[in-house]
Amino acid sequence: MSKPFDLLNLYARFSRERKISVTAPQTAQEFLAEIGAQLDRALTDDTLIQGQRTAAMFEAMVVALGRYKLMKVEDTGRVYPPGRYRAADFRIVLEDDEQWLVEVKNVYEEDPVRQERQIMTPPYLSSLDTYAHATRAALKVAVYWARWGIWTLVSPHDLLDENGYLKLDMKHAVRFNELGRLGDMSVGTTPPLTLRLTADPDTPNTIGPDGMAPFTVGEVTMLSEHRILTRADEQEIAWIFMNLGEWTEQATKAIVTDGKLSAIEFSWLPEERLNEGRERFEMIGTLSRMFSRQYMQQANGNSDSVQIELEHRPNWFAPLISLDYKSDALPLWRFIQQPLAVKTANKSRAIETRPGV
Repeated sequence: MSKPFDLLNLYARFSRERKISVTAPQTAQEFLAEIGAQLDRALTDDTLIQGQRTAAMFEAMVVALGRYKLMKVEDTGRVYPPGRYRAADFRIVLEDDEQWLVEVKNVYEEDPVRQERQIMTPPYLSSLDTYAHATRAALKVAVYWARWGIWTLVSPHDLLDENGYLKLDMKHAVRFNELGRLGDMSVGTTPPLTLRLTADPDTPNTIGPDGMAPFTVGEVTMLSEHRILTRADEQEIAWIFMNLGEWTEQATKAIVTDGKLSAIEFSWLPEERLNEGRERFEMIGTLSRMFSRQYMQQANGNSDSVQIELEHRPNWFAPLISLDYKSDALPLWRFIQQPLAVKTANKSRAIETRPGV
């Protein structure tokens, strides 16, 4: 078990501010009482809890995407001289050694169409900038648009208004999104995706007069179109898509043969087919949105399981991100967005992976 350095530092500051000895018996009692009171107030502050959860989700998402060399929580400890510098939430060293300081914000607007918010005032931005320049890093702002479950990561100076305020509109921020540098991408594959539960033929499965049938699962099969997924990485990717992708789950299908229940199928399809002919793929979502959906489902569980932080899963998306992945059974089309600021002739660069490519 690691030593409680952070707790001891907090206790030392408490005793210093009150000019009482750390070894005096009443000091520890007063400290625990103060900490308890502060915790009670914090647990009723929904804005604080959402902000902390959003920062924790961003950290976990970057770890899951895995496209970084080093990541560190930056906004801890004291900074001197006081009042001049503000440390951003995270420092990220990218794979090419570029350094980012990322400030994370949560935005929730009830109106799904009007998604905009003033994110920073000029003094707030200036204090972050001063710190970034002093530590030779590029300042970035990551915003979680909670109404849509969408992340954007932008260079703030590209989006300031005429008065120096950072006011973001989600639709505009998406065009400048740099999250692809950290491994985010839009992914497509061939629909439908199907989870088939086949009945064990050696157990009863006859449908009775009341329409009921006993059913024991003998085999679990995943399919893309009509191709069976046999590899572990194919099945892992398909499971992520089924649970967290944008496609809609269809009505459960029962397969009946000679009055017996042979199998049950669960299928997922896009609401609208946009590609026909040879290129039959359809987009199923972005990795960042899939991760956020999974994170919020777990963090906002029932009253006995609400969390602010969840356990990290390093390289969770590794099979999806790997450019070595090739599969005829579950082909992937992957697109990495480039922000508008670095576009050429207003056309974004995309990396596309086809079967056998």
